[in-house]
Amino acid sequence: MAKEPGSQAAGLLVDEAWNAHRAGRYPQAVAAANRAVQAAERLDDPVLLVRALRVEADALRQMGDPAAALARYTRILGLAEDRGTSGRLDDQRAAQAVALAHWNWVGCARYLTGIPVRELFAVLNAGERWLAATGHRDWRAALLLQRAMVHKHLGEHEAAVAAAEEALAVALQHPDAPGYTLGTFRYQLGTLLRAAGRAAEAVPHYQAILADAAASSWARRVAHQGLAWCSLNAGDLVAARREAAASVQLAEPLGDDALCTSLEALAEACRAAGDLYAAGQAVARYLETAARIGGHLRPYYAVRTAVDVALDRGDLGTARELLTELDRHAAALDAATGNSAKTDQVARRHERLAELTAASSPPNVGGRD
Repeated sequence: MAKEPGSQAAGLLVDEAWNAHRAGRYPQAVAAANRAVQAAERLDDPVLLVRALRVEADALRQMGDPAAALARYTRILGLAEDRGTSGRLDDQRAAQAVALAHWNWVGCARYLTGIPVRELFAVLNAGERWLAATGHRDWRAALLLQRAMVHKHLGEHEAAVAAAEEALAVALQHPDAPGYTLGTFRYQLGTLLRAAGRAAEAVPHYQAILADAAASSWARRVAHQGLAWCSLNAGDLVAARREAAASVQLAEPLGDDALCTSLEALAEACRAAGDLYAAGQAVARYLETAARIGGHLRPYYAVRTAVDVALDRGDLGTARELLTELDRHAAALDAATGNSAKTDQVARRHERLAELTAASSPPNVGGRD
C-alpha cells in the first residue's frame, strides 16, 4: 500500500534531519526534525513521530542541551507505554527509536541533578524488560554501557569496568545492533579503566579505535583524548599535549559537549608541561563552552580546571571567586549522587588556596596578634 503524500513528506523531513546530523549541522537537524514532529502529529502517525523525536533528541544532545533531549526521549517512552499507540509502533525503525530512548534517557539524566543517580538503574532495568518482551535482547549492549556509566558516576569503579567489559563483548557479538559504535564501547571501557587506576590497560582500546579506518571523527577524537590522559599518567608530557591538541582539532565541528572534554585534556596537558599561558587559553574556552551547556556537570569540571590553573599561576583572587562557584556546582552534584565526592575535591582546593594565601602573606613582625 502506497504511503500518503503527507507521510512521504514527513519521512523526507526525517531523512533531511539525519543528513544534517551526520554532517554536524545540528541546528538544521533540529529544525527539520521539529517540522517532521509537527507533520507526524497532524497525520496521527506514531511511527513517524518516534522517528522524528529520536533524531531531534539526538541532535539536541550533540548541541549540549540534555534537558531538551530528555523531554523528547521521555515522550518516545510514553508513546511506547501508551496502549493506544504502542500496538501501532510495528516498524523496525520505531522499535530502534524506543530502544535508543531507554539508554539515551539515562545518558541525558546523568547530566541533570534533579534526578537521583541511583534511581537510573530502574530505568535501565525497564529497558532490559522491554528488550526481552520485544525479542531484542541482542540490542542490550548500549544499556550495559549506560549501566557502567551510572556505576562510574556513583564512584563504583570496578562494577563500572565489569559492566563495560560485558557491553563490549555483547557489541562484538552483535555488531549490527542499534546503539553506539564499536569505537564508543572501546573508548568508554578505556575511560573506566583509567578511572579504576588501570590506565595501561586502557591504551590498547584507544589504539584499536585509531587503527579502524571506519572510525568516525567522534571516535577518533575520544581516542586521542584518552591517549592524552594515558600519556599524562605515564609522564610523557610531549605525547600528552600532542594527543590532546589532536582531540581538540577533531572536536571543533562536533558540538559543545565534545569540545568540553577535549579542552579539559588540553588544559591539563599544558598545566603538566608548565605552560600556564596555554593552559589559561584552553581553560577560558572550556569555561565559555561549558556555560553554553549549562547545568552543573560540565560547568563543575570546567570551573575545577580553571581553579587549578589560577592556583598554579598564583592568581589567588580569581581562584577564590571561582571556588565560590565550584562549591555551588559540587553541592548540587553530590546531592544527586548521595555522596560527597565533588565536595571533597573542592575542599582540597580550598586547602591549597589557604596554604598559598598564608605563604604569600607578609610575616607579622613586631605587631600585635
